[in-house]
Amino acid sequence: MRTVTLVICCLFLSSGLSAQNEITVLSGQVLYYPQAGSNPVLKNPGTQFELKGKLRSKGTGSAKLVYKGHYFWVKGSKMRNVQDVVNAAAMSNEMSFSGRFFNFLTESVKEGENPETVKKHHRKYMSKSSGGIKGYTNREYAISALLLSAGKLPAANVLFKWRNTTGEGPYTFQLLAPGGKQIAQVLVRDTFLTLDLDQLSMDIFAEYEWKVTRGEGIRSASIPIEICPDKAKELYDEISQEEEFKSADPTEQQLMFAYILEEERCFYKANKTYEHLLSIDPTNILLRKMYSTFLARMDMLPEANAFIQR
Repeated sequence: MRTVTLVICCLFLSSGLSAQNEITVLSGQVLYYPQAGSNPVLKNPGTQFELKGKLRSKGTGSAKLVYKGHYFWVKGSKMRNVQDVVNAAAMSNEMSFSGRFFNFLTESVKEGENPETVKKHHRKYMSKSSGGIKGYTNREYAISALLLSAGKLPAANVLFKWRNTTGEGPYTFQLLAPGGKQIAQVLVRDTFLTLDLDQLSMDIFAEYEWKVTRGEGIRSASIPIEICPDKAKELYDEISQEEEFKSADPTEQQLMFAYILEEERCFYKANKTYEHLLSIDPTNILLRKMYSTFLARMDMLPEANAFIQR
């Protein structure tokens, strides 16, 4: 069950090497001076700058920055060398939760910059992990089942979605228990279906799968799922004990929660967490980049690109 966790971590740690010389603004505002005599560049949350030049906080405020998986604060209007600020920062273990999260955040900001970088992020993730599902990207699967409804799902209404494909007649959605026993079969004329999993008498933590077919020989991969009604609460209780979580602002806390949900394959709840954050602050650049790369990892590139273009 940790396969996707390891893949996600490895992807971000390895690809993050190219972003090691860039600092990410997490909160607050920074005035960045790339070189001596240059005009300041205002850096807001979700933007980056190089490990050179000088910086100071805007006004008397403070800003939280991330570099190489570690965060630190810049406070006050005093002008400082960027390198000196980084050297003075206390660095934590990179494989700690905070180290993993901030590496993840840094790479999301970099790869969520524009549609082209999001496309590369999608291609890299799909080619290396196949969405964590064996054979998912096999060309014989003409129907693309979206990954938001993979992994650990709540015992509640869940929306299953897939891409439209050529063919005649309705789609056939199947929910199967281990051994191929059919739990539900529904004919669907659209490309989505909502099921109340709490009403289907499914065993908690048992492995199920769903797939979609259309006509003869047109099918999707089988998407593995588990019903884990209390998993999100367990993860929130766990993460809330982290010191970095306790000291973070509410938005950052929810980003940490979305990250650990994805680590534990609770993709559906992670998506709901991002959607809630963006309903509160829809123009936040950091949230938009984080959500765009998340959608790309869920094999939802059109949605990811359309989102980042707004």
